[in-house]
Amino acid sequence: MTAVRVAASTLFLMPATSFLDSSLNSVFASPAKPGVTRQTKSKFSYVPPNRGTPRRTQATGSRGCTEAAPVKLALLVPNDHTAQTSLGHPTFFWNISEKPAQPLEFALVESGVAQPIFVQQVQVEKAGIAKLEMPSNLPELVPGKEYRWSVTLICNKNRRSNDTFVQSWIKRVARSPQVEEKLTAATSDRDRASVYAEAGLWFDALNAISSNSSKDEFMLLLDQVGLSEVAVQDRQTVARQ
Repeated sequence: MTAVRVAASTLFLMPATSFLDSSLNSVFASPAKPGVTRQTKSKFSYVPPNRGTPRRTQATGSRGCTEAAPVKLALLVPNDHTAQTSLGHPTFFWNISEKPAQPLEFALVESGVAQPIFVQQVQVEKAGIAKLEMPSNLPELVPGKEYRWSVTLICNKNRRSNDTFVQSWIKRVARSPQVEEKLTAATSDRDRASVYAEAGLWFDALNAISSNSSKDEFMLLLDQVGLSEVAVQDRQTVARQ
């Protein structure tokens, strides 16, 4: 993985941020044609939790400030319900279609609380899928609570109303005894990702499979929640590199 340079103006804390390349991108050494789904023997199946009230990821657009090429931001989350985690310090994923001249800003906020848990500015060095780990020295997310997280393209630091952003929500839940038993029996990150996916623990599943060498399975999870366009963009990005 390639480390992302963190701007000096980082606020609060500096979590680990990286791009998903190297071992995962080796799967796309010969990129598939856009729109063509690769075959895989994976048995991964994401089973959404009880959705409750539908909640869609919101965005203000993808104009990419004043740049010639539009920059598309996409959070790697289901688009019709709040994704869940069992972890106190989860990992967040997003995709950016082009390398922007402006920095990105990640923010995590507890629902109903004005002060963010942390804010992180990141200078993007390349297009692609990136992940950010919530620092372990922050207080853990509280089970049962929802949090809003966002990734923003800062167009003008003096006029933030022009920013382009995407946001979604995350909820921490407890793992059931059955899930704990299956995790104990799991012998690989792939097995653990499968357990998390079947239990509706989206963030946990995506993080576990990102440690695996199969990008096909990573993209399969995205496809199951309506993120096929991200896979197409990623193949195109790899083809250009």
